[in-house]
This record gives sequence, C-alpha cells and structure tokens, in this order.
Amino acid sequence: MKTCPRCGLPLTREKQTATRVLGDAEEEVGTPRWGTAGFSSRMNLVIKIHGFDKSFTFDAAQITKLTLGRVDPDTGDAPVVDLTDCKAIDKGVSRRHAAIIRRDTGTLSLVDQDSGNGTYLNGQRLIPNQPRILRDGDEVRLGHLVLYVRFEKS
Repeated sequence: MKTCPRCGLPLTREKQTATRVLGDAEEEVGTPRWGTAGFSSRMNLVIKIHGFDKSFTFDAAQITKLTLGRVDPDTGDAPVVDLTDCKAIDKGVSRRHAAIIRRDTGTLSLVDQDSGNGTYLNGQRLIPNQPRILRDGDEVRLGHLVLYVRFEKS
C-alpha cells in the first residue's frame, strides 16, 4: 500500500483522502495589496473565502495559532479554519496547509506548513515553515482556494 510522503497516511483509491497535486498552481497571478500590518488586542481577524458565502472571524484574544486546512477523513480531526465545505480537497488544500500566528510584536504571520500545493501571499509562494507578515487586505491562496484577510476593530 502506498503512503503519503508528507504525512505517512495510506493512500487509497476508494476515497480521496490525500491532497491532489495541482501542477498549475504557480500560474495564477496575485494582486499586490498594501494594508497595515498592525494587529492590536482590540481587533478581529476576518477571513473571507472567495466564491463561497463563508467567512471566519476571530477576536485577537483567541489567536495564538490558527491552522488552515481541511478535515482528516480518517480521524475526523479538523483544523481551526476548516475549509472542507469550500471544495478544499478539489482545490488542493492539505489537511494542515498553513497557519496564522499572532506575534508579541502586534502582528500576524502566515506560515506554509510544508503543504503539497503551496501557500501564496499576494501571488508570492511562501517558503515552507518561514513566517511572512500578514497585512489587512492581503490575498492568501492555498493551492487554488483564495482567501481574503481583513483586520477589523472590535
């Protein structure tokens, strides 16, 4: 039986549990955005999913590390930002694709967690496990799934 080289889980043909590799994910172009990087304790993080009537809102106090991904069908484990209902598996989103981390400096960082199809911040592919500052108005792409980030006063 074949296993996923990234997570070690078995790959089966009956049901699709492994992330489908999308060869053309780097072809999409992002739009540069220049919002503020400051994220205070009186703010909310809002993540809107492009093409879906779904968003996630987090109070600053709730944020230490938010994992973005999809449900593991074998264990039922779900990340904090569960994108399963947004066709995540078809769009190349890994189970633990990326994370948003709140820093003591009053900023948020986006980190690709060595995903199969990459994490893009405003069209630039992130190097796995290297944090990048997240700004208000940024576009984040996980494989082919696009998210928009907003910082709102609470």
